[in-house]
Amino acid sequence: MALRKPFDERAATHRVITRQPSGVADNDETGWITVENRVVDAVTSLGTAVHLRLENGAASRLDPDGRLERVRGADRVLTGAGPEYRAPLPDDADVVRSVLAVDSAESDAWADRVFALEEFVVRTDAAWCYRSVPHHAHIRELHADGCDTLLQAVTDALESVPRSTVVPVDGLVTWQSNGDRYELSWDVLRRRERDADRDRWSAFELDRLRRVRPVPNREEVVLRWAPSAAETWPRRILRRLLDPESVAPPTRIAFPDRDAMHAAIDALGRLRESLEYSYAIDESESEQC
Repeated sequence: MALRKPFDERAATHRVITRQPSGVADNDETGWITVENRVVDAVTSLGTAVHLRLENGAASRLDPDGRLERVRGADRVLTGAGPEYRAPLPDDADVVRSVLAVDSAESDAWADRVFALEEFVVRTDAAWCYRSVPHHAHIRELHADGCDTLLQAVTDALESVPRSTVVPVDGLVTWQSNGDRYELSWDVLRRRERDADRDRWSAFELDRLRRVRPVPNREEVVLRWAPSAAETWPRRILRRLLDPESVAPPTRIAFPDRDAMHAAIDALGRLRESLEYSYAIDESESEQC
């Protein structure tokens, strides 16, 4: 699950996110497969080829007409032992659409799209644009460094799709607070604690966040969280005894300055709007920041 030189998957700048609700199928209008296919349509208009690594024997199912070109040796872009195929763009954009499409509810078609299609990448002659490992939801990445056109094309493609967006790979905003480091990503608020006994990260899911109240005159926010639904009461009690901090999200966070606080609140607002989180932000307070 990597790229061969001169390409480098570590050059990813952004990630495509779909916060898919329960009851929505992957190939529904707002399911992650349909969302990804919209992104690929946008990206292929800027690329010169798509490379696809398939499970052995899967080409006859995903490409029954045999239109994909098998590549070997130095022409390969993807690592891994599976056979690799190429579709030149724009001529074979419809071939790519056919391989990625899941029009039926048959489990075999879904399994081929998610698992038999092991990895694919949209590239230009000089760089890769989009990379996906379908069975790993977090690997839907863009390399938009120096290419505002690419980022804008994907952003436009997702504009009308609820609960889907593009976020920076490295998170939205970071800050220091009382010796700890905080990072806000699309799904969690992370805290790196530093003291004499430990140096570790804790993560608090934004699904549990219920309210954000800025306190401008103190350059801090007050947070209210719901308990983790995934944990039973006995498990919470055990974790509280063994590691109290692991079950206690921060209820009050200070910022180094008002600009840092405003950036965090703005990022939380963008996530709430684009991914439809249920937490409330006290707008009357944030407007005074």
